[in-house]
Amino acid sequence: MNNNEKEALRWYLQGTRDARTAGRNSKNGDFEVACFLSQQAAERAVAYETVFRKSLDACRDLDVFYVPTRYPNGIPDGAPFEYFRLQHAEKAYRAFDEVHAVVRIDLDPLTENTDRT
Repeated sequence: MNNNEKEALRWYLQGTRDARTAGRNSKNGDFEVACFLSQQAAERAVAYETVFRKSLDACRDLDVFYVPTRYPNGIPDGAPFEYFRLQHAEKAYRAFDEVHAVVRIDLDPLTENTDRT
């Protein structure tokens, strides 16, 4: 494994872990956190430019969760926890899953000789 692959793998593994955490937050009703973590997970998982292009629509879907899920002034009224619902968290996770599925093709083989999955 070359250095670029090692670095891509580190980001991929962290993104995969973040997605699991997003799922737990969604189950606990912390939908704004689940949306943000799904967005971050996909961002971390995308390691190659060609992969990004294959999942561009999913990335666009996730991009809208970057600011308003974290900052109260990111939405017109209220706070993120008051605005985001289960359907937002599910949409974010589906978009992450689409990105992850594309990235997984290239990076899962690199995890075969590691105990970090």
